[in-house]
Amino acid sequence: MTRHLLAPLLLLSVLTCLATSQEASPQVVPVRQSVMASQIIAKVAPIYPPLARQAHIQGAVVLKVRISKSGDVENLQLYSGHPMLAPAAIEAVKQWKYKPYLINGDPVEVETRVTVNFTLSGKSPAEGVVGDAPGGTPSGEPGGVCCGITSSNPEDATHPSEFQRVRVSQGVMQGLLISRVQPEYPVDAKDQRVQGAVVLKVNLDREGNVANIQLVTGHPLLAPAAIEAVKQWKYRPYLLNDAPTEVETQVTVNFTLAK
Repeated sequence: MTRHLLAPLLLLSVLTCLATSQEASPQVVPVRQSVMASQIIAKVAPIYPPLARQAHIQGAVVLKVRISKSGDVENLQLYSGHPMLAPAAIEAVKQWKYKPYLINGDPVEVETRVTVNFTLSGKSPAEGVVGDAPGGTPSGEPGGVCCGITSSNPEDATHPSEFQRVRVSQGVMQGLLISRVQPEYPVDAKDQRVQGAVVLKVNLDREGNVANIQLVTGHPLLAPAAIEAVKQWKYRPYLLNDAPTEVETQVTVNFTLAK
């Protein structure tokens, strides 16, 4: 009997540790580059590589950037760009400084993209590069290079003020829960002694209302009651840099029968 119980108990222990680790791990929030452009405090312009200048190479270098809670660039990955231009872009951007990005008043780590444009004087910018003036050197940018954060995403350019939906752990969202409706135990499930957890994927609007619910896992006799209850829940607005934003999270509703 003990041997039969040992494996499930070990599995439960591992899953609990994993869940605790995920809840405790720092949250990294994806933020559009057009939003993070307004957060820049200090910006270092790259030096145009001499070999690239001689070869008349210009264009955009796109970097995937992780920014710490204090606003420092702590990780850079090349997303796209000419290999003769990329090192200069990376060397410059890693020295940039941002204002801390706040969620509910607390600084968080951020993942975003940075686009650095290289344009030679007297030549039109490379096709697809946004925001460069053909010919001439932009004011304040040395060495004939135009460097800036520009949007390579059409949706970004069309809706620069629109906040994207942010994924937030259910542990964090529980702290923002204002009102909670308890589900009614379905009669059929109670008669059949069905119990367990129903896990829901929930989208919240900027006012903290439940806008959409999708079933992730759960018994079909229990799921409808869980959905009916959760769609009436109310949360405090989730804030990104003091502005309310849409949220995607998970909700777990447990159904337990009295012994």
